[in-house]
Amino acid sequence: MTELCSLTATELLELYRAGKASPSEAVESCLAQIDRLEPQLNAVLTLLAERAREQARASDERWLGGTARPLEGVPYLLKDIVATAGIRTTGGSAIYRDWVPTESAALAQRLEAAGGTLLAKVQTMEFAYGHEVNTTWGPMPNPWDLDRTTGGSSSGTGAGVSARYAPIGIGTDTGGSIRDPSSFCNLTGIKPTYGRVPRHGVMPLAWSLDHAGPMTRDVRDAALMLEVIAGHHPGDPMSSRQPVPSYSSALADADASGLRVGVPTDWFWDIVDPEVKVAADRLISELEAAGAVIKPVALPHAHLSDAIGWTVMLAEFGSLHEVTFDRLSEYDTGNIDALPAAQFVSASDYLRAQRLRNLVQRDFEAAFEDVDVLVVPGSISVAPRFDEMGMTLDGTFYGYIEHYLRTMFVFNVTGLPALSIPSGLNAAGLPMGVQIVARPFDEASAFRAARVVQSRTEFHSAEPALVRGA
Repeated sequence: MTELCSLTATELLELYRAGKASPSEAVESCLAQIDRLEPQLNAVLTLLAERAREQARASDERWLGGTARPLEGVPYLLKDIVATAGIRTTGGSAIYRDWVPTESAALAQRLEAAGGTLLAKVQTMEFAYGHEVNTTWGPMPNPWDLDRTTGGSSSGTGAGVSARYAPIGIGTDTGGSIRDPSSFCNLTGIKPTYGRVPRHGVMPLAWSLDHAGPMTRDVRDAALMLEVIAGHHPGDPMSSRQPVPSYSSALADADASGLRVGVPTDWFWDIVDPEVKVAADRLISELEAAGAVIKPVALPHAHLSDAIGWTVMLAEFGSLHEVTFDRLSEYDTGNIDALPAAQFVSASDYLRAQRLRNLVQRDFEAAFEDVDVLVVPGSISVAPRFDEMGMTLDGTFYGYIEHYLRTMFVFNVTGLPALSIPSGLNAAGLPMGVQIVARPFDEASAFRAARVVQSRTEFHSAEPALVRGA
C-alpha cells in the first residue's frame, strides 16, 4: 500500500475503477507517508486522519455501488486560508489560531461534493503573505533540500504534494503563490483566470489580485481539479459565469500541431539563472519538435507590473487588516513590517496603479492576436537556501521577496491564466520550472501545451531524494 501515495489522482482513479486498489488503502498509504516525513517538513497544521478514514470508507462503498463521483476517494490537501466548516482555519496566524468556521469555502464544498478526501489543512505564510519563515508555526523546508525554502505562500501544499502526502492540493496566488512553490517543488500548478474559481470562504490578501487553484504532479490532475472547483458562486460576486469546459477531454490527444507559442523578448529573461534559461529553451524546443510554431513577442509595458502589483497588494492588504491593526504585535515577523508600510500607500498611488493595469493588459491582448500561449520562466532560480534567501547573478544579489515574483506578478496584474510546470533539474538536482500562459478563460490551451511536454519528457515524474529514501 505504501506505493499508492506516489501515484497521481488520475492513476488512483484508474486503479479504483479496475478494482485493483481502494480509497481506504490510498488514504492509509498517504497517512503513513505523512507520519514518516512530517517531523522534517512541518507542512501539516491540522491532520484529519480519522475524518479521512471515514470519508474513504464511504468512497469504497460508492465505487462498489457504481456511484463514484469525479474525485471519488482521491486524497487532497487544503491551504489553511481556505475555510472548512467544523475544522479550524488559522490563516497561518496566531490571531486565528483557534478559529473554527461554520461554513466551508465554495471550492472546499465542491471538492467534497466531487468525492475528494481531505487529509489535512497545511502551512501557509501568514494570511498568504508574511515572511519566508512563518514565525508562529515554524519554517517550511523544501522536500528536495531541507536547507531550502519551499517558497510561498502555498508552502504546505507545495511541500505536501511534492513529498507524496497526497496527489493533489489547493493553493492560492496573489503574486505567484501557486507557481512559486510549484517551480521550487517540481509540481504542476495553475493560477486560473481571475474569477474562474470562486474565492468565497478564502481569506483575502488583495481582492483584485487573489486567485485559487490546483497544485498537482501531473497536468491531467490539474485539469480534472479545475473542472471540479471552477464556475460562478454567488458568494463571490467577481466569480465568472463563463461556462467551464471539459479540460480533461482536451488532453486525450497530446498534439501541438499548429499551436502558436510566443516567447517574450524582454523583461522575463532579464534576471534569470542561466540553468533556468537553458531548461526553458529545452522545453520550448520540445514544443517545436511536437509541431508548435515558435514566435517572438514584445511586451513593452510588462516591466510596470512589479510596481503596479506591489502598490495594489499593499494597499488592499492594509485595508483588509485595519480591524486588527491594533494587534500588530501578534502578527508574523514579515507582516509586522508590511502592515505599517501599507499605511503609506496613498489613494492616488493606488488608483494610478489600477489605471496602469489596463496598459499592461493591452500588451498581452496584442500578443495573443498572433499566438495561442506564451512560455516564460517560472521562478528566476531554484529554491534559495534559508540562510541566503536569494541568488547572486553576475555579482549582483537578488533577494527573494524583492525579485522572485518578477516573472509571476504580471499575471495577477492582468488576470491571465498561468500554468507552472517542471522543466527539469539543475546540476545540483533541484527543480526548475516554466510558465505557460494563455488568453483569459483559455486554460485549455495552457493544459494542451503542458500535456505535450509531459508526454514527451519525464521532468514531472522526478521524486525528491527524501521520498525515495522513505
